[in-house]
Amino acid sequence: MFKKLIFLAILSAMLVCGASDAALAGSVMEKDVIVVGTEGTYPPYEYYDDSNNLTGFDVELVKKVAEKIGKEVTIIDMAFDGLIPALLTGKIDAIAAALNATAERRERVDFSDVYDIADAAILTKADNNTLKTLDDLRGKIVGVQLGTVEDNFLSNLDTQFEVKRYQKTDDAVREVILNRNDCVLIGTLVANSYIDSDRFEGALKIAFRQEVNKPDEGFSFALRKNDSQFMDALNGALKELGDSGDIKELKKKYRMD
Repeated sequence: MFKKLIFLAILSAMLVCGASDAALAGSVMEKDVIVVGTEGTYPPYEYYDDSNNLTGFDVELVKKVAEKIGKEVTIIDMAFDGLIPALLTGKIDAIAAALNATAERRERVDFSDVYDIADAAILTKADNNTLKTLDDLRGKIVGVQLGTVEDNFLSNLDTQFEVKRYQKTDDAVREVILNRNDCVLIGTLVANSYIDSDRFEGALKIAFRQEVNKPDEGFSFALRKNDSQFMDALNGALKELGDSGDIKELKKKYRMD
């Protein structure tokens, strides 16, 4: 009986692995509906509007790309640090989440052509005049979204300060407002979106801006490795949308120029 149970357990594991392998086999281009992962608290790239609809530059861009390649798209909001694991296990087919194409990430996934490049900013309360350079972070509490290039940047600094990591950018910004953190390091465009929002009007400001990644590590769509058919389709669509001026119009709409 014991041996039979072991055999059944092994057989079950083999079937699960086989199903997983089958789900990951072939190109995403063989599917009618592409499932895209994002993280919905990173305006203007992805956020929820007043009607609680997921929107933003990335959301609209990926819909236009899907239309260009003749596919329907389903967009799933999930934790930022869970996006790449979800992609690798086949839960999603691509990532559109202001994801920087860093060398470290390229070891796990492939990236489309870069569609935007942005620096970062130290966002703090409007009445905080103590932060002007990285050296001023010494002894401070700095918030950051878990798994971002900003998180990686802070982790490699020698300056002595405490880093608090959050699943969502909203949480990191809220902690600044509540005086639990001194500041948060996020993308400059994202910082400006929070500054201009009705929720935080007049309460926040950018203390200083900071480069955190290389120019060739800009925002890109992520996909599983070695899917050249899907990669060619994505890059082809991005080029068409760039040549037609659609991407430029989207950036204008979301005040990214």
